[in-house]
Amino acid sequence: MLVVSVLALPAAAQGRYTVTGNIRNAEGETVYLVINAPSAPATDSTKVVNGTFRFAGETDAPYRRATVVIGQKTDYSMMCHAELALEAADFTLTGDRNSKEHIIVSGGKLQDELKAIDEEMKVFVGPLSRLNEEMYKGGDRDSITALMEPYRKQYAEYTSRFYRERPASFFATRYLMYDMSRMAYDELKAVWDALDPQVRKYGDEADRIEKELAALAKVRPGSPAPDFTAPDINGKPFTLSSLKGKVVILDFWASWCGPCRRSNPHMREIHDRYHSRGLELVYVSDDDSKPEAWHKAVEQDKLTGEGYHHVLRGMKWDRSKGAEGIDHTNDISDRYAIHFLPTKYLIDKKGNIVCRIDEDKEKDINAMIEKLLAE
Repeated sequence: MLVVSVLALPAAAQGRYTVTGNIRNAEGETVYLVINAPSAPATDSTKVVNGTFRFAGETDAPYRRATVVIGQKTDYSMMCHAELALEAADFTLTGDRNSKEHIIVSGGKLQDELKAIDEEMKVFVGPLSRLNEEMYKGGDRDSITALMEPYRKQYAEYTSRFYRERPASFFATRYLMYDMSRMAYDELKAVWDALDPQVRKYGDEADRIEKELAALAKVRPGSPAPDFTAPDINGKPFTLSSLKGKVVILDFWASWCGPCRRSNPHMREIHDRYHSRGLELVYVSDDDSKPEAWHKAVEQDKLTGEGYHHVLRGMKWDRSKGAEGIDHTNDISDRYAIHFLPTKYLIDKKGNIVCRIDEDKEKDINAMIEKLLAE
C-alpha cells in the first residue's frame, strides 16, 4: 500500500513530478518534502507504509532545491535527509533510515548533475566533514583548524570557479551566495549579470543574491546612508539622520565579538580626539537576544557619554522555529549588507557614505576623519 500526498503549487506549472521512496527501518515515520520557494519553503508530508512512501505534484519551475527528510525535521543530529534537485521528473529514494548518509536518489538530469558535483567535491568535502566531526567530539580546535585549512582553500577555489565557468548551471547561485559577502557591488553585479537568465530566476538562493545587490547598491560611496530609527540603549528613539551636519562612524559590533571589543579602545581615542570638532559614534549591536550582555559591554568598554549612540540591530528570532522564525523587518544590519563583525561605515556631514572601513583598514580612519571635518 502506498500513501500518496499531493502538494498544491501555482497553476502555471512546469510539469509533474513524483518522488517514491523505499526505505528500510522507517515504518510509520513521517516523511517531509521541503521545497525552497522564493518566499518561504513549501512543505508536504506523508507516512512510510510497508517501507514505502510517495509524493506527487506539479512543479512551478524548471528547478527547485528540495529536501526529503525522514522522521526528524528539526534536530539536525537526528535528521535523515537527502537533497533533491526537483524538476518535472520521476525520482526514487532508496536506503536505510539508520544509515542516513547513504540515501540514494535517482531520477532527473539535474540530479545527475548534482551527483557529478558531489563527486568532484568529495576530495576536499570528505576530509572537511571528518575533521569537523572530530572537532564536534571535542578534539583540539586549533590543531584541527590548521588541518582544515588546505581543504577549505580547495573548497573556496572550486566554488569560485564554478559560478564563473558554469553560468548556465542552476547550482551556480548556491556557490555565489557563499562568496557574495566578500564582494563589492561592482564585482557581484558583474558575476550576477553573466549568469543565464533562468539561473538568475530559479537558481539556489537567487532571491538572496538579488537582495544583497539591492543592499550593496544603497551603501556605495556617495550614496545617502540608509536611515533608521530604533530605541537607543536608554529606551529613547534614535534616528541616524538626526546627526546630519556631523561626521559619523557607524560601527556594527557585538559584545561576544572579540575583534570588535579589541577595536573599541581605538574608537574611544578617536572619539576623545574628534568629538568636540563634530564626530559622532553610532554603535549597532548584534545582541538582540541578550541585551543585558550589550549593556554590560558598553559599560566595560567605556563607550558612554556625549557622542556615543547605541542601538540593537533589530533582528527578531524565535529559535524554536529555526530559520523560519527569523524576522528581518527592522534589521539595520541587513540594510548595510553586514556579514562580518566588526564592520564600520564612515558617513560625511551631508549624511552620505564615504566608505566601508573593514578591520584591516581601520588604521586609516584618522586621516579620513580629519579631511571630512575640514570640509
